[in-house]
Amino acid sequence: MPARVPIEMSTQTSRQRPDPWPATRLAEIDEDAVRLLVHTFYGRIRDDDMLGPVFRQALEGRWDIHLEKMVAFWSSIVLGAKRYRGNVTQAHQPFGHLSGEHFSRWLALFFDTLDGLFEPQAAFAFAEPAIRIAESLQLNLFGWEYALPPAQRALLDSVKQARHARPHE
Repeated sequence: MPARVPIEMSTQTSRQRPDPWPATRLAEIDEDAVRLLVHTFYGRIRDDDMLGPVFRQALEGRWDIHLEKMVAFWSSIVLGAKRYRGNVTQAHQPFGHLSGEHFSRWLALFFDTLDGLFEPQAAFAFAEPAIRIAESLQLNLFGWEYALPPAQRALLDSVKQARHARPHE
């Protein structure tokens, strides 16, 4: 049985589940699963005390556009859809005022959402790129000397271990 995606990054991770939360976790990823993840996750972001204000300020009046862009992004990453057109690093340049704690919170909510929605194998398809993208963005925003917060470093290490433990498909 595959290991569950590690989600313990912060004692502040909200365990409140959005409605409707699926009765069973999804084992397969398709466009509908990606859409469910994006909309569930960003619903949680909007309600989050730390990240909600950041996202509301950046996306006021543009939430629908952002959600569709994120569906295209994650569909491109996990399904190979090649629909996303954009530069992730450039899009995040205006957010250099954020801290590693913001990224840790984003990851904690993302991994918690993955854990609630997907079986481990399906969750892993999102988890590995998410942690790599977060690491890359932080290094680009904060400089190459930046050290990831310990919780993120532990998460990255656990994702690496999970990748090496997985049977090659």
